[in-house]
Amino acid sequence: MFIKQNKDFRKNNNCNDRILTNIIAILTDFGPLGGHYVASMKGTILKINPNVNIIDITQNISSYSIIEASYLIKTTYKHFPEHSVFLVVVDPGVGSSREILAFKSDSNYYFIGPNNGVFSTIFSNEKIVECVIVNNDEYFNKPVSNTFHGRDIMAPIGAHITRGVPLSKFGPSFNLDNLTEIDVEYRLIPNERTIHCTVQYIDNFGNITTNIPIKDNLIEGSSLSLKDTIELESKNQKYRGKFATHFATESLHSLLFLVGSTGYLEISMNQGNAAKDLLLKVGDIITVRI
Repeated sequence: MFIKQNKDFRKNNNCNDRILTNIIAILTDFGPLGGHYVASMKGTILKINPNVNIIDITQNISSYSIIEASYLIKTTYKHFPEHSVFLVVVDPGVGSSREILAFKSDSNYYFIGPNNGVFSTIFSNEKIVECVIVNNDEYFNKPVSNTFHGRDIMAPIGAHITRGVPLSKFGPSFNLDNLTEIDVEYRLIPNERTIHCTVQYIDNFGNITTNIPIKDNLIEGSSLSLKDTIELESKNQKYRGKFATHFATESLHSLLFLVGSTGYLEISMNQGNAAKDLLLKVGDIITVRI
């Protein structure tokens, strides 16, 4: 969840700070055949600020997967320099009444995207110092397409931010109580050493990232530690695997549980494809017993 400050951000924050940035990072579900969509977004940005550096986080989010997009932006943005701008264009509701938001975190990152749940899990440790509904068409690319707000609204807004335009120019303040949240399962039952959780990402190797956060070998927010053997229950099937710290020390194709580089519990197979073998996909609910 977001950590909220004052609902009227402009009373307590200098929204006219003109801090320039030269990085815009883009994350979409346009896929390998959508390169021309991304190119048109980049062209729109460069017409407004030809000096900006544009970085592709990925264009290969699974189609319409808000869960996957939320995970990737949450675990990626912190590796960028301060004042970077992030465009998240995973927008199955494009053209509907859903809002487009632009906001700034207290660690000086900017985010633009739809209010569809993609931002609901990002900032568990962040404060939002300003958030607005983007509706001032003075800053839009015209004419605005009903099906491509990434190019005609989000891309130009991001570019104008890099030129120092304050968020307050783009629209009215947004009340974070109205933030759309995604429905992901996460229930920790400590006395049973059980977690009901959600698959939030699967990489190219078939490694499955759950939404179980691990810190110092403990389930975050609890005193439960990871044991040598962990049980997975999915689709009425039970599996046992070893808790490992490295792939290289384990048998080929053995089922493993590891703490991934983003700090979440992962389910893997050494030089195998866990997602394929276990028939799992993003959004599936599974049970892990430690």
